[in-house]
Amino acid sequence: MQDDERQDTKQVLGRAVRLTCPLCGERPMYRGMRVVEHCAHCGFSFEREPGYWSNAATLNFMVTGSIATMVIAPMSLLTSWSMPVLIVAALSLAVCLALAGFRHIKALWLAADLLIRPPTTFERLSGYLHTVRVPNAVVADDLFT
Repeated sequence: MQDDERQDTKQVLGRAVRLTCPLCGERPMYRGMRVVEHCAHCGFSFEREPGYWSNAATLNFMVTGSIATMVIAPMSLLTSWSMPVLIVAALSLAVCLALAGFRHIKALWLAADLLIRPPTTFERLSGYLHTVRVPNAVVADDLFT
């Protein structure tokens, strides 16, 4: 891997960790817990195809389940907690981890996908058409009303 490719990889992953647009790094990907439709600066659409986030949800489920299992399994052997208490603790941990990692896992999924499949010209142009470049433009229809 060359230095410029390494720099691009670091840059894209760094933007994902900061939850900003992976292409331009200018605008946030989220408004609260919701992914915005596209970047307001460069116009890149964050959902690249229908059902795009299903793999990120699966990855979030796998990471959450693995961590919860690695924490709760030893606790079941080392403590004298009853089974209902362990189940409640495991479910609480899993829910907290899933919510805490939700946004970052989605952003990292998008970054990894962009590193494997760079955006096409069509994606860039269709996103560009979504952005408003001139905020106070006079539309021809407004002249005749």
